[in-house]
Amino acid sequence: MSEPLIITTEPREDHQVTMTVELGPQRTAEAVHRGARAIAQKARIPGFRPGKAPDATVLRLFGRERVLNEILEDLGNEVLHEALTTSQIEPYDQVKLEEVTTDPIRFRVVVPLQPTVELGDYKQIRLEAPTVTVSLEDVDALIEGAREERATWQVVERPAQLGDTVTIDVTGTVGEETIMDNHDWDVVLKGEGGWLPGFDEAFVGMSAGEEKRFTLTYPADSASRYRGQEATFQAKLLAVKARVKPELTDEFARSLGDFESVEDMRAKLLKRLTAQRARDAEEQLTNRAVQALVEGAKIAYPPSAVDEEVNQMIKELEERVREVGYKLEDYLRFQGMTEETYRQRLRPQAEQSLKGRLALIELMKREGITVSEEEVTATIARALDRAEEEVRNDPEVANSEELRRITLSSLLSQRTLARLREIVTGQDAAQPEATRTDTPDETTDSATSEATDEATHSTTSEATDGATDEPQANE
Repeated sequence: MSEPLIITTEPREDHQVTMTVELGPQRTAEAVHRGARAIAQKARIPGFRPGKAPDATVLRLFGRERVLNEILEDLGNEVLHEALTTSQIEPYDQVKLEEVTTDPIRFRVVVPLQPTVELGDYKQIRLEAPTVTVSLEDVDALIEGAREERATWQVVERPAQLGDTVTIDVTGTVGEETIMDNHDWDVVLKGEGGWLPGFDEAFVGMSAGEEKRFTLTYPADSASRYRGQEATFQAKLLAVKARVKPELTDEFARSLGDFESVEDMRAKLLKRLTAQRARDAEEQLTNRAVQALVEGAKIAYPPSAVDEEVNQMIKELEERVREVGYKLEDYLRFQGMTEETYRQRLRPQAEQSLKGRLALIELMKREGITVSEEEVTATIARALDRAEEEVRNDPEVANSEELRRITLSSLLSQRTLARLREIVTGQDAAQPEATRTDTPDETTDSATSEATDEATHSTTSEATDGATDEPQANE
């Protein structure tokens, strides 16, 4: 039986352990012999054929440290693997070598531990679901917003008001100096915020064809070189224009989308707005529930877990800015940041996201939430039915393992979050677990539909790394 390693571990505050692994005399002798054989095989040693020089000769010529350095890297990998197995430690990430010595042969490493989650009494969390209310007034406000967006400037036969645009001929003087001589000049009468206090207001009440002479004083704190001086203006108003909204007709309703009439538009907008507010309310409840779940839990993780979360956020940003033609470093430079400063700014958000994800994974396990292969297949089929024909008939998409992983992750996530909402609103107390059903919902199908699109563009492998059984929190 091989001589056991001398292993000591020391817990650290950051969910890592410092492990020291030392070789005993027998294994040290074996390591020296192994190193000497490695050098003897490749070094030219006078009086000996390759590989035939005795260990003592090799040690005398090259020294003990040089002999051990020959095999130290391979030896370290071997003994550290054995030490982790013996200690029953499964690293979360690569171990970090802190120190290595050859006399004695000793390796000291930092081992990141797997995250741990204790959820606490999560079934006692109680939150009130947001109330969803939608009125016809809300619908009318949407319609009025659409009319306002499509309003056009039109000449009106009435005196000018603030908010109108007036077309004017105007000259202005300060003393003997002409400061303005504009013709057919369109001016929006903003009132406050105009280029000179009182100028816009001077045209209020005037009608097309009227002329007016008026004086204004530049403010004493003005940046103009005329500050504190009086200016005289001679103006003629040529036209008054106002923003006129289109009439609310069936034709206008049809121009906005798949509406047949104003009545049909109101009915569909009411339904859509109600559905949107229901989704918003559910998202609010979900975010509060995940936050409460995290606050009631004890969650521990190594620094590298946060690093991974930050890396993913950086990767997603890089993809977004690439879509609009930028490189990440250029985008960050425009924001006045380096990648390192941006990473540091992301860490609090990444840490919160990590905690939510870890808590939800543990909740999924505790609640026994699963998804069958048949459900994954059925969900993909529904998504493909709604996809474009080119996607629907592509066998590589339909049989994509990446797509199956995305769909599985999406279903697990949706069901875990749905279960959490049941718990925090007290629904699980009124509905025995045996009667609960986990039917894929429209949101899941929508996510899967997006996944089919991703699969056709060969990006699903990035989106699915490690996602097979990890529900995602709505951040």
